[in-house]
Order: sequence, then structure tokens, then C-alpha cells
Amino acid sequence: MNPKHYRVITNYKSPYPDPTVFHKGEKVRVGQEFKQDPDWENWVWCEGGNNKKAWVPKQYIDIAVTTAKFNRDYNAMELSVQVGEELVVYEIVNGFGMSEKTNGIRGWVPMRNMEIKKK
Repeated sequence: MNPKHYRVITNYKSPYPDPTVFHKGEKVRVGQEFKQDPDWENWVWCEGGNNKKAWVPKQYIDIAVTTAKFNRDYNAMELSVQVGEELVVYEIVNGFGMSEKTNGIRGWVPMRNMEIKKK
């Protein structure tokens, strides 16, 4: 996907402001699938070494019953954003956009909290 410019239309406070990072090839235990919101399908709870825990897109892991291995690097950082902020979205996965603020900080933001910036 080519990066696209978005504007925040609804505030979002990250419940997970501390980034959990998993690397390609890392093995984790797979827990429950996120079911609380139909806009956010295909997220699973994963727990790895060093007490690392996060919701992970199913597309980023190869699941073998109760364990999985990452098929790419993944950073679970979510951004808190305010109405009117402008973001660049690099990737959209399961209702979230990997976004970058004007200060260069990157993280996930729910797509429903943004709209594409009109020229």
C-alpha cells in the first residue's frame, strides 16, 4: 500500500502505550481471539518470552494449535491521537492503520477514528 494521509476525527487513547515487539521467527503461545468488536476481527492474544504479551494480527503468525511463529516482525505500539491530528498510514490490518504522527512516532490507530485527508 502506498502511504496515505489521514486526519483524526475521533480521539483515541491507547490502552497499550508501551510497545511490545516480536521478531520474525519468534515463537509464542496463542490465546483467545478478540471477539468484542466486529470491526477488529482476526486479532489473537499472544504471549512470548520475557513476559511479552499483545494482540497480534493472525496474518503475522503461523499457528500450530496453541503455539505460533511470527512470519514477520511486529510492533504492538498503539498511538493516542486527538481530533485534527494528521497521520500518514502505511498499512491497514484488521481495522487498524500503522500510522505515523508528524513527530515521527509510529503505531497502530483504529481506522474508524480517521478519515482520508481531502486535498
